[in-house]
Amino acid sequence: MARTILMVVTNHGDIGGKPTTGIWFTEFSEPFEAFRKVGAEITVASPKGGPAPVDPRSYPSKEQIAAVRDALAALNATVHLSATQSADFDGIFFPGGHGPMFDLATDPAAKSLIAAFWEAGKPVAAVCHGPAALLDVKLSDGATLLKGRRVTGFTKGEDAADPLFSHMPFSLQARMEAEGAAFVEQPPGSVHAEADGRLVTGQNPASAEVTAQAFLAALAGR
Repeated sequence: MARTILMVVTNHGDIGGKPTTGIWFTEFSEPFEAFRKVGAEITVASPKGGPAPVDPRSYPSKEQIAAVRDALAALNATVHLSATQSADFDGIFFPGGHGPMFDLATDPAAKSLIAAFWEAGKPVAAVCHGPAALLDVKLSDGATLLKGRRVTGFTKGEDAADPLFSHMPFSLQARMEAEGAAFVEQPPGSVHAEADGRLVTGQNPASAEVTAQAFLAALAGR
């Protein structure tokens, strides 16, 4: 049976007024292609809708454009997050890039949507800085989504080598741990994903594909 997947991306593309961040492209394009390969119907949404920024450091080369044209087109025409509802999808996936640290980390619509997916028994996944969206998601029992759950994301070790970290509003690993998550880290650059039931997280850009595959496995297990 074909699955319906909601991919939620950032609209935040600047630091200090300069277009220096956004979505790390392969964290979107690799899962997007993995989902298409299994025949999933994909909707791409963002907090503001419309074009979503790609981190210029990750933008595909001229030689790569043809292979990722559909992924770029999807990012250029995202739907407004407020127009989506969990009942229309089987699972939700958050690509990373530094942008989510500024908007999805605090977006009320994203928090409500994640809680609705989770409480409907649907998989929730995020990779690299995408897990910023999972912070402070309140569930109906009063707990937060991350409390007591095994997760990963961009690590403190990776922060240390990140030229943009000084501009980040917080350390993702520190915030996830402060919320009571059992954060699992591997050496910087490792291919690493964690699946705690229906909650799937990936550590960094190198982990986009394995995170997508773990998410598809969670979908298949529903």
